[in-house]
Amino acid sequence: MKKPILLVVAAALAGCPEAIPATPRMRPPQGALASSRLSSEKPPLDVLTVPRPAEPEWFGLYLVGKKAGWTKVQVTRERRGGRDVLVARSDTALSATVGGKSVQRVQREERVYEAKAGGRLLTFHAEWSGDGGSRSLDGSCQPSGCRAVLSQDGTEQVKDLPADPETADQADGVRLAAARRTTIRGPQLDLDKLRIRTVEDVFLRREKIAGAGVETEVSVVQESEVGDRLATEYKLADDGRVVEIKLGDAIVAKPEGEATAKRLDKVDLFALSRVPVPRELSHAVPLTIVYRVEGLPRTFQKGDGRQSFAAGGGAVTVVTVRARVPAAADPGRDTPRSRVQASPEDLEPTPQIDSDDPEIRALAKEVAGDVPGTYAAALKLSEHVYRRLEKAYGASQDRASDVLRTGKGDCTEHSVLLLALARALGIPARGVHGLVYARYDDGVPALYWHAWVEVKSAGEWIPLDPTFGQPVADATHVALGTGAQVDTVGLLGALRVVGVDVKP
Repeated sequence: MKKPILLVVAAALAGCPEAIPATPRMRPPQGALASSRLSSEKPPLDVLTVPRPAEPEWFGLYLVGKKAGWTKVQVTRERRGGRDVLVARSDTALSATVGGKSVQRVQREERVYEAKAGGRLLTFHAEWSGDGGSRSLDGSCQPSGCRAVLSQDGTEQVKDLPADPETADQADGVRLAAARRTTIRGPQLDLDKLRIRTVEDVFLRREKIAGAGVETEVSVVQESEVGDRLATEYKLADDGRVVEIKLGDAIVAKPEGEATAKRLDKVDLFALSRVPVPRELSHAVPLTIVYRVEGLPRTFQKGDGRQSFAAGGGAVTVVTVRARVPAAADPGRDTPRSRVQASPEDLEPTPQIDSDDPEIRALAKEVAGDVPGTYAAALKLSEHVYRRLEKAYGASQDRASDVLRTGKGDCTEHSVLLLALARALGIPARGVHGLVYARYDDGVPALYWHAWVEVKSAGEWIPLDPTFGQPVADATHVALGTGAQVDTVGLLGALRVVGVDVKP
């Protein structure tokens, strides 16, 4: 099993509203002890001997109760080129309506490992197609490291990766953790973003479930990237079959036959994912808005200078968002671009934020290359993105350079283009995921899932919204995650706003 199965669902289908006017990690309680007792009786299972189905497993992918896609996964032992290998495959297809437009995505992956416990990754292949464009990735690994070739629109990009990004144990870490009743932890290559992440599969417990009038005992395993606030939960039968996968309460994968798995519902993502609010909200800055929210886990309540959290009694969390003019708006306090200091992850290009693309670099220099202040330069770039891109839902593109070429998109495309332009000028920039207020023809005031950008100057992260054309993102922006944190999608359908207070 690979972690992206459920994250791909929501990440690919996450929508944005229209532009408006100018837990601590859980540890196995007794699993490791049980595993050590069993080891004295027989050799522990490894990735080659752990029970698993011989045929591909098909799952229907449900988003807030509606089937939005399907996935097929399989791990097999094969002979290739006279070599004994372990092959992990997954195919995932998604479909939904976003802003009245049908959006479809397909992703395929294959990873080949040495067929032994701890065997190293040998090759990998991935394909993406549908809305967002088509691209493919091929890579091979040696003990000294891996090389990946990304192909799209007749062009190729080559990227070298660190040595031994993952082992065969990560090909089926969930089943291995369940069989050993312990924790499996190790590096894993994220093929979508071409980065190395540390993934942890934690055996939690045994529990009984009922189905078709029969009660069965299963193992429960949580899988997450270290640092995630919400884990994917797997339930596995003793013969290795996965009987359920969940990310939060909103995203569920259920085992189904191929024909049933491919029979999809009509999914209106906006209607399913919006969070109604009891009153209209203002987009003015400065302004403070206090939200009383139910369903927000404590692990998501990380305060900063803009946003704070407090207990509100019962299941309510009080979220206070303060939008103000930043200190860097004063040119004398705006950090000069020549003196910027930031971590590499906020400055370097990625496959999606390809700030090293020649056209991206040229445009950034043309728009704001002569502006010495960091925030002042970021404002020029944000204004340019707001004016340049057509507001179009479902016109998804995966790379900033593709957004620049097509000239349209929703909040995701606006944000990724601004991120790339900012980093091309050496401006620290990171993406933000969360909620924003909007009101549509149905007259229901609500918060919708949204993306925007933060840049750093004068010692603080300043939110900009290039989709709405806001030089400071207003207090209707409720941040739930930054950077590579995509576990936010597990909150779909879980949040409820029970009160709002607006303070000048």
